[in-house]
Amino acid sequence: MSLLPKLRRLFSGPAGDHREAIARLLIAAREDEAFGQQVRFLLRLPGPQRTSLVNTALHEMTLRGEPQSLRQAFAVLATDTGAAAALRALDSS
Repeated sequence: MSLLPKLRRLFSGPAGDHREAIARLLIAAREDEAFGQQVRFLLRLPGPQRTSLVNTALHEMTLRGEPQSLRQAFAVLATDTGAAAALRALDSS
C-alpha cells in the first residue's frame, strides 16, 4: 500500500491535535511492517530530499482537503529534528 492512502485512512475523521496525529502515524508504522519501512525510508533520506518529498505530499494533501492535523503531523517529518525524533521513536521498539 502506498504511503498517502495509508495516511488518509489513519487520519480520517475530525481534525485534531497534530501531536495525536504524529503518534498515530508512528504507532501504525510500528504495527504495519510494510508501512513502517516506507516511513523509515522517508525519515532516513537526506534533509533536502526528505523535505522535498514531504512538501510535495503536503501540497497534494492540501489539494485533496486532507485534515489539518494530518498535514501538521506530516510537516514535522520535513524537519531534521522531527525526522530524527520520529526515527528514534520507531527504532526504540
